[in-house]
Order: sequence, then structure tokens, then C-alpha cells
Amino acid sequence: MIEASRTLMKSEPELAELVEAVEGLEVTMAEKGFGTRVEIRADEQSGLVAADLEAVLDRLAEPQRRPFS
Repeated sequence: MIEASRTLMKSEPELAELVEAVEGLEVTMAEKGFGTRVEIRADEQSGLVAADLEAVLDRLAEPQRRPFS
């Protein structure tokens, strides 16, 4: 099992919406201070490496722009 984790400065509901698009990974989240601790795991047979999981965390950490309605 490979894994990566990081505390992101987003709320758990906001991250849950983004995590729905991530398939083939086990994602757990828990509130921590002003952010959310995100842990991502993948089976070694998935073909992913730790750098791939870090890239997923980087994408989750990016600010999401929403147009004004």
C-alpha cells in the first residue's frame, strides 16, 4: 500500500465534492485545526507511485474559482 497525507486549508464538505472525481484511491478526511487532514492510499498493484498521490493532493489544494451568479 502506498500513501500520502497532508492538511489542506479547505473544509471537509468542499474536499468531499472534489474527491468524488478521484477513482481507485482510498481517501479519508478529518477536520484538523483550520483545515482538513486528507490521507490517500492506493494498492501497489494500481501502478501508481507516491509522486502520483502527492500530485492528487496538490490538485485538491488548488483554489477553486466559481463564477459569480
